[in-house]
Amino acid sequence: MSEQNQRLFEYILENSASISEEWLRQRSNIKGSIYSKDADASVEKKLREQHLYTIETIASGFLDDQKIFKQRMVKWTTEVVNSRIKFDTPIYEVVEALSKTRKIIWTYVKTYSLIHSSITKEDILSWSEVYHTTFDKLINEFSEQYYKITRQKISLQQELIDETSFPVIPIVDHIAVLPLVGLIDEIKGDSIIEVVPKKCAEKHIRHLVIDLSGVNYVDTYVAHKFFDLINILQLLGIHSIMSGVSPDMAQTAVNVGISFNKIETFGHLKQALSSLGVKKKEKV
Repeated sequence: MSEQNQRLFEYILENSASISEEWLRQRSNIKGSIYSKDADASVEKKLREQHLYTIETIASGFLDDQKIFKQRMVKWTTEVVNSRIKFDTPIYEVVEALSKTRKIIWTYVKTYSLIHSSITKEDILSWSEVYHTTFDKLINEFSEQYYKITRQKISLQQELIDETSFPVIPIVDHIAVLPLVGLIDEIKGDSIIEVVPKKCAEKHIRHLVIDLSGVNYVDTYVAHKFFDLINILQLLGIHSIMSGVSPDMAQTAVNVGISFNKIETFGHLKQALSSLGVKKKEKV
């Protein structure tokens, strides 16, 4: 069987160009997809190169030495995952493309078995098991790596969003303003208590004015998060002041049992800064 496996491996490689051409012919027009029939010539060239290596990787699954397959699978996964993420390719398109490859290569395996009378039904059944297991491993490895890299990308994007959504702006030594704007939803509410204390510590802030004059709406969940933030800052030795609290916001806080008694609040940012001794310089 070892010799038969080697010959099948070689047969698939010998026909890899034909397999790849057939796979490319089966493409349809999918707007914006790397797999589209009308993709740019440079994209198609890259796709052809990757697909030939896909065939080689799958074929190596028939070899007795599985180290060869594992090495090629790692290389294939790294190349294809990074390429598909670069083109923002949905994972289902990749799985569909691999499914077509699976069917085409298997037709060549069946053809090989028909032209060699020495191959038995047991051989074919064994190849079938190896073949589909190989494909499953490839798809699983791809999916896992795609997920990991995508999550890393999303995490970096979220860090950028947090950086711009929660800017701690130093005004004078140890005094800063946190101007919040727009809708503060639950996701931002969770992020604010993670991001802001860290920024304040990094910038050695002792007094923070949380300005809410630009906030459209705050629900009960977010209202609690604001006061959680104030408590966390207090534990870090940072004095917090709130400015621009709207009547609706105040009513929301009261409705959920949050008291403003222990928190300094001001109607305007200028008033809050003045209370800290920060005043606008007079023009000479």
